[in-house]
Amino acid sequence: MSLNSEQRAATIREFQETMSRLGLPAERIGKDFGVSGSRVEQIITLKSGVLEYPWIIRAYLLSKAAAQGMELTPFTALRGNPHDYWFLDGDFIDRGEID
Repeated sequence: MSLNSEQRAATIREFQETMSRLGLPAERIGKDFGVSGSRVEQIITLKSGVLEYPWIIRAYLLSKAAAQGMELTPFTALRGNPHDYWFLDGDFIDRGEID
């Protein structure tokens, strides 16, 4: 499955807005995953080549928002439970690891 151009643009914008609202730059997120900030940028601009990585970052951001008691605008394309999508590896996402 792939996103259309509007969904891609919205998803990238939603990642950037969410990170900004939470005060989490890519470098900080990268540190939590043991990767570089540029790797996080690659993922949130949907250029990682791994479908599950944006979902892992999404889950991370949602948990940070919940910890801060902040309600985020829902992602338009990355919505629902990733286990419901046949083309995603839910166990991979649950592990929450990024290379």
